[in-house]
Parts: sequence; structure tokens; C-alpha cells
Amino acid sequence: MFDTKKQLMWSKLKVGLVVTIAFLVLFFTVFFAGGLEDLLSPKVEIKAHIKDVRGLRNGSPVWISGIEIGSVNKMKLHEEHGTLVTMSIREELLNFIKKDSKATVQTMGLLGDKYVELSAGSADAPPINKGDIIEGKHQLEIKDLVDASAGSISKITDFVDKLDSFIKKIEKSEGTLGQLISDPSVYQNLSDSTKRLSSILKDVETSNGTLNMLINDPTLYNKIIVATAKVEDLTTQINEGKGTLGKLVTDPTLYENLNDTSQKLSSIVQSINEEEGIAGTLLRDKEFAVELKQTVIKLNSVLDELKLLTREIKDNPKKYFKFSVF
Repeated sequence: MFDTKKQLMWSKLKVGLVVTIAFLVLFFTVFFAGGLEDLLSPKVEIKAHIKDVRGLRNGSPVWISGIEIGSVNKMKLHEEHGTLVTMSIREELLNFIKKDSKATVQTMGLLGDKYVELSAGSADAPPINKGDIIEGKHQLEIKDLVDASAGSISKITDFVDKLDSFIKKIEKSEGTLGQLISDPSVYQNLSDSTKRLSSILKDVETSNGTLNMLINDPTLYNKIIVATAKVEDLTTQINEGKGTLGKLVTDPTLYENLNDTSQKLSSIVQSINEEEGIAGTLLRDKEFAVELKQTVIKLNSVLDELKLLTREIKDNPKKYFKFSVF
């Protein structure tokens, strides 16, 4: 009986082993179907600088051209670039990633799962090596578009409000534009002005006055052309230093003479300010000026007396001069 129980337990153990092996086979078949080869293939690590990973997690897939080639191993913050993402890539597919490839974080499905999309890069760029770092690229999402649209909608709303207020003012005939639209006198004034302008133009066309001659007679235009040519010729002569005006413009002698004269005049003025010479004394010494003025007055008085004496001698010479032969 003991042998029967032993055989029964061994049979149950074999059934349990078979069921366990079958369950493991089913598990690997369901979860690693088509990926068992990828799981066993050799991997290499590459890195990417991504400013904002937007909820990317370790183990998220890495795609290129729509094909999964690896997964995210780890992420850490970076002071300069935001986030440094380390990815594990199948070694045989490394040649498809170029030095100028870009890494972007995108959303997969309706649940919002994140994955890394690698661009193929340019055809003439060299392939990436193990441990190299590629640059990340910011990918716009619906949230970014909504935020940008919110600002635009706010500006449009403000513009519509201002436009509505402007139209209401026009309807109420407020402001210049409202008066122009609602006041019929403006149209009447414009109509009258147009009629008057038309009449003036008609008179100009049919009359022989000065304005008509200026419009129709080419003589004025010809004279302007001749005068312009003469002015151009005169300017050419001046630039070439011909004639008196040309000498004044181009010859530095006049400037040098004026400069010398200015320096001499400056020296004279400086001497006067420093009370050098008679002019400086006259300018600064008030007592000397008063004495000089009194001297001039006395001199004028003496001259007046001398004139009177001369006149009296002429009138009465015998009074002052006596002639005798014996």
C-alpha cells in the first residue's frame, strides 16, 4: 500500500511539473512573442540630451523609423541640458543611428505612454559609436498648442472687443469717422468741392493764363534743363579749382591766411588782456584813461586858443607885427 501511495504522489508531482513547464512556456510565449531574439541579442548604451522628458520612464521603448530598437535604461538631471537619458540599443542596429540624429520624446497611444523616437540623420554623416551622446529635440504636444492658442484667443478677444466698441462709436456718430459716415453735409461738401475742382481744371485747360502755360508750354522745362546744366558746369569748375570761387573752395592759401590772422588777433587780444602796451593800459588802468582824457581836453582848448590867435593875427597883422624901413 505504501508503494501505491508513493506512485500516486510521484504521478501528482509529474503532473505539477508538466503544468508548471506549460505555464512558463505560455508566459514566455505571450510576453516575449517575437522579442526573445531581441532579449538575447547584445546591447550597447548611447546617451541623449533631452531638455524635457515629459514623463518618460525607465524601460520605455526606443524607436527609429517606426521600429523598436531598444529601451531606456536610466535618466538623470543635467545642469546644462536638462536631462541625460541613457538608452540600451541593439548593437547590430547602431549603424543606422548617425552623429546628427535627434532624440525626441513622443506620446504613444491614447493612454499617453512615452517613448523615444530617434531620427535617422543625414546619409553622409558618420554612424554613432558606443557611449556617444546625441542631441535632443523639443517636440510640441497638444498642451503646448493649447497654451499658445490660449494667448492668441485672448488677443483676438481683446481685438474683437475694441472693434465692437469702435463700431458702436461709429453708430452713435461719435468721433470724426462717425461724423463722416452719418453726417450728410460731409458728402455734400465733398460733392461741391469736386464740382469746383472740376470747374477750375476746365478753366485751366481752356484759358491762356500762367498756370496753363506752365502745364502745356515746354519752355519752362527747357529753361530748367539749361539752368541745371549750367549749375552742374559751375559745380564742376568749382571742384576743379577754376575761377575765383574755385580758388576759394580748393586753394588752402585763404584758409592759411585766415588762420595766421586769427592767431595774430588772438595774440593781440591776449596782450591787451595782460595789460601789455598802451591798449592794455587804456583798457585796464582807469586813472590813466582819466588823465589821458583830461590831457586831450586841455589840448583841444589850446588848439582852440591857437585858432583864435591865428585868426586875430590875420585880421589885425599890424597889431602884432611892426615894419619900419628907417
